[in-house]
Amino acid sequence: MSNHSQKVTKIQNQFRALLEKKIGSPLSLNHSTKHTNTTRSQSYKSGCPQLDLSDLNSIIQIDQEKQIAIVEPRVSMDKLVKATLAYGLIPPVVPEFKEITVGGAIMGGAGESGSHRWGSFNDICLSLEILCGDGNVIHATPTQHASALYGVPCSYGSLGVLLSATIQLIPAKELVRLRYHPCTAEQAIQKLQELMQTSADFLDGIIYSKEKAVIIEGHLVSTADQLPYFGLKAKSAEWYFQHVEKLKHLEEVMTLTDYLFRYDQGAFWVGAFLLRPQLVIRYLLQGIFHLENKKNYNLSPEQIAKLRSPLRPSSFWRTLLHPLLSTKNLWKLFHFADKWAQVHSILQDFCIPQEKAPKFLEEVMEDPGTFPLWLCPIKSTQKPQIFAPHNTATSHVINVGIYGLPSYYTTSTENVTKFLEQKARSFDGKKVLYSRSFYTVEEFWQIYSQDAYRALRKELSAEGAFHEITDKVLSE
Repeated sequence: MSNHSQKVTKIQNQFRALLEKKIGSPLSLNHSTKHTNTTRSQSYKSGCPQLDLSDLNSIIQIDQEKQIAIVEPRVSMDKLVKATLAYGLIPPVVPEFKEITVGGAIMGGAGESGSHRWGSFNDICLSLEILCGDGNVIHATPTQHASALYGVPCSYGSLGVLLSATIQLIPAKELVRLRYHPCTAEQAIQKLQELMQTSADFLDGIIYSKEKAVIIEGHLVSTADQLPYFGLKAKSAEWYFQHVEKLKHLEEVMTLTDYLFRYDQGAFWVGAFLLRPQLVIRYLLQGIFHLENKKNYNLSPEQIAKLRSPLRPSSFWRTLLHPLLSTKNLWKLFHFADKWAQVHSILQDFCIPQEKAPKFLEEVMEDPGTFPLWLCPIKSTQKPQIFAPHNTATSHVINVGIYGLPSYYTTSTENVTKFLEQKARSFDGKKVLYSRSFYTVEEFWQIYSQDAYRALRKELSAEGAFHEITDKVLSE
């Protein structure tokens, strides 16, 4: 803890020095990483003084008796899981990519298959240590600075700087027993709702087509009971979405760590698009070498229609490209040519009240018609979380993840995203704001409470010190 206090003092001093030097420009945060899990433009940082947070990468304390971990925001999920498992504990919500950080999961409201019981990652945070815009540090708890505890998550650094978080833990077990429920897309959400009433520790689902979906139920267990085992340690191992699609067994077991990060290799299925030579060529020529003005390398709608489904990589390609296709490296590739990647891909998550989710799913399967789709039920919150996508009166929302290419390309992905945003609003849903957003400022504040945000900006002295959230999350 003393080492952490020294880091905080150093950051406070740096922060105050930057505030004195800056001329009408908010500070931006420098995490010293090239694999951020956002797909938004970072252009708002241009010309801004930067606060270096790269040292905040330690686990401060794990208390086995209290079942809590106090961690700094740059700690990755991989590192957090390894540390807590040494004490026989685990966070009840673990975002699926190894390199997602604690700070990123809190500021982005990350959810995963434990979310049907626990909510999003920030809902398992018992307290937050926050650097305010005046250089002072507060500890936000349910009884002290509660508005900051609930309002800072999902605010993307626009209210204050996260310095540490106290995270709730639960007892871990060595294995996860998985039960697969094949069904049609029409039956998928009803099946999720049925399983939400059971003792399942984990729930999610994959929609492969209108005719084929699989709902995945997981239970923490200590023994395998002679069930088939599926592991991800081998470089040649099938990507999880491939494995589920084949469905050789309706029950099996995985190690807990393999299960938690089962989508990390290939970033669900997005990495499979890099096995398409036509897309790789255009990524290099347009995205890296910027040759789009010298020759037309665009794909026709017919070509896109043929490419819209991700390939199922063979054992040879999985082994050969294994280092390249981890989520960490895929994000690096994305950000090497982020403008090109933003224009040519759909990476969006929408949280829809469970009662309206079946109709929303039905409509997005038609338009934009992107498959596979990911389903993840999330327990709603009624806490004053200003920007949380699961802040709704219903008991649960269903996160619908749309990752890939639209089934047509007769219009821009910007127009496809705008269409999806308005579609979600018509179903009283909200999107997760890590991805590109095309709301106008006026539309944005019709969805979220500007009054609550302004009050919290004032309380935390954020005005002038940090960018407005609309500067961060709305695309230019």
